[in-house]
Amino acid sequence: SLPASFETLARTILGQQISRAAASSIWTRMCDQECSTASVIAVKAPDDLIPLGLSRRKAEYLIEIADEIKSGRLNLTDLKSMSGDDAKKRLIKIRGIGAWTADNFRLFALGDLDAWPASDLALQEGMKRLKNLDERPSGRDLVALGDSWRPFRGAGALMLWHIYGILVRKVTIDEV
Repeated sequence: SLPASFETLARTILGQQISRAAASSIWTRMCDQECSTASVIAVKAPDDLIPLGLSRRKAEYLIEIADEIKSGRLNLTDLKSMSGDDAKKRLIKIRGIGAWTADNFRLFALGDLDAWPASDLALQEGMKRLKNLDERPSGRDLVALGDSWRPFRGAGALMLWHIYGILVRKVTIDEV
């Protein structure tokens, strides 16, 4: 699992709606410019981050999240002691953190094996393949389809991402 840290949350934000390679490239640039910690980013302006490859919106999100952490309003370690639903509710109060980001953070940083990022297109496509459905289920449909997997929907998500990687992206085992 990943640490429950600003870096993990920031990298999840960066990964929204772009490829993993593109997000990693932006993060590398941020690290190279020593602009990858909450204390540094909290005092930046969006225009300081845009040259590193961030959109204005993502720059604003990272600054706001960094400020939440630096000010003490958000303590990521405290999220570990909350229920998954409470941790998600706390995270999505912050601009830029939606259900997908909160659920991924729950799964990968908080070790919450019931986290279920139902809006993830790869999960939806993986479920389509697993259940041999005619069309990809919507996020709402995926919530219902995952109900019987409680309290281990996160483990199911990992399996569905694997199915997606093998059957849809046709990656080899050593790329996964």
